[in-house]
Amino acid sequence: MDTQIIGSHIIEIEETASTNIYTDKLLRSKKQIEGTVIIAYNQTAGQGQDQNKWESEPFQNLTFSIILYPTFLSPSDQFQLSKAMSLGIIDFLKSILQEHHEIIKIKWPNDIYVGNKKICGILIQNSITGNCLSDSIVGIGLNVNQSTFKSDAPNPISIKNLTGKEINLKDCLPAIYNALNYRYNQLANHQDGIIKQNYIDALYRFGEWHKYKIDKSILTAKINGISAYGQLLLEGKNGSNYVCNIKEVAYVL
Repeated sequence: MDTQIIGSHIIEIEETASTNIYTDKLLRSKKQIEGTVIIAYNQTAGQGQDQNKWESEPFQNLTFSIILYPTFLSPSDQFQLSKAMSLGIIDFLKSILQEHHEIIKIKWPNDIYVGNKKICGILIQNSITGNCLSDSIVGIGLNVNQSTFKSDAPNPISIKNLTGKEINLKDCLPAIYNALNYRYNQLANHQDGIIKQNYIDALYRFGEWHKYKIDKSILTAKINGISAYGQLLLEGKNGSNYVCNIKEVAYVL
């Protein structure tokens, strides 16, 4: 029986600039219950990877942050948390978007795609004390009922775009918490092999030849895997192998 951690305590706020910033201030002022979720129905200045702005129409999407204490993870293993949280969102989306089951993927490191369109972004902030992660803030932005997007993001999509139906935001939260909780328990129980294989199975463009931008050059390569430290492993058609950190490679979509 999995221990119910994520969603054990909920803090709802109507509006904030960023749930991750709000959560960080909350956590630094006083230790919170592990699994606490801070959810805002209007996030005015959410951020994705590399300081990119996360567009979210007020009261149409889910933007929330989770407080975790994954002290069982060493700093070198911190990407395991990213894998687990990404897989939790994948599990939830596959349960409600069954017609699109085969094309729901993780775009490294932790964006969730349906086909070639982005439906969810995850941003994790880890704090390290000694040889372990002392706390983590997992920020999640999921496009739910927003039907049009005004930012310059090239490829957003929502659940409503895919189904033609609006869903009640609060009604789907328990299923999201359960899916994330299942994967977090796998991680805590050291089921690393399962998480690793499931992540590879869900990896967008895995084993396929596509174009990437590396060192300001466009080249054709395929993803061969993920390093133990979370780096993207690419094999170029030119015969070269590449080990890429987040800012060192860009997908050409």
